[in-house]
Amino acid sequence: MSIAPARRRMGARSNSDRPLLGSHGRRGFALITVIWGLGLLTLLGAAVIVGARYRARSALADGLVLSSAAAAESAVNLAIATILSPTQNTSFPKRCRMPGGEQAEIVVEEEVGKIDINAANLATLERFFAGLAQDKPLGSKIAQNVVNFRKPLQRRENSNQTAPTNAANEIKISGFSTILELDQVEGISPALLRSAIRYTTTLSGRVEPAPEAMTPTLRLLMGLDPGRGERRRPTLPGHFTIRADVRATDGSRYIREALVSFGASSGLPYTIREWRRGDIVGSSANSPPTGDPAQACFKL
Repeated sequence: MSIAPARRRMGARSNSDRPLLGSHGRRGFALITVIWGLGLLTLLGAAVIVGARYRARSALADGLVLSSAAAAESAVNLAIATILSPTQNTSFPKRCRMPGGEQAEIVVEEEVGKIDINAANLATLERFFAGLAQDKPLGSKIAQNVVNFRKPLQRRENSNQTAPTNAANEIKISGFSTILELDQVEGISPALLRSAIRYTTTLSGRVEPAPEAMTPTLRLLMGLDPGRGERRRPTLPGHFTIRADVRATDGSRYIREALVSFGASSGLPYTIREWRRGDIVGSSANSPPTGDPAQACFKL
């Protein structure tokens, strides 16, 4: 028997085995592709689930904020109705529960008990801003800048600077139109502005605030005996800031403030001059008493 035919037969068998090895390689590649595809689908599914949970939590948080904002505005309107009602003998501060379960703390602050940035003298302004900033030189500088800001300014009604000057084309502008204009005073930082807004006004017209209407915190800033905050019913007519501090069921807070004038010259029972978003203050001495949180603000 010759060797050549045997080699040819062995070579034939080897060639017949090659397609079988190639088939195994293709099966392995297909298996890896399937595994990668399943992994990608799993990652995509996980991303969709996480995104859905995040959107659900965001929607829930937004809903709670809107609910708290509505409750705070309702608490302000409740305070207005209480002040106007002659049969209501409710005094403030007041703590109660809103229909949605939120706890509301309602404070009514008299504007005559605040620093009038249009009428206060330089000494009063210096004491106030020095106590607020905890820096006497800075307080004196800010007080002088406030006085300079409210000085009458001559502004041309006609933009043409070459026009002759007369009483018809000049407008005298004096003072602050709102306490929010304090941000235009040099030396007042954003943090100091947020603190000053709580204790300033443009409506009292007093050189010094009325001591009986000052909050304990303001009395402390002015170097007076802070005393104790008393519950009192606002006396009409007058200007008041109504502050509603609402705590939602999840623990979040929303504070709404309204500057309200009662018995205004317009003949209306009241006029809301400004709506403001209040800041959360620390352990304020003027915080409402810790009464029974189960007491309802009003009955439906």
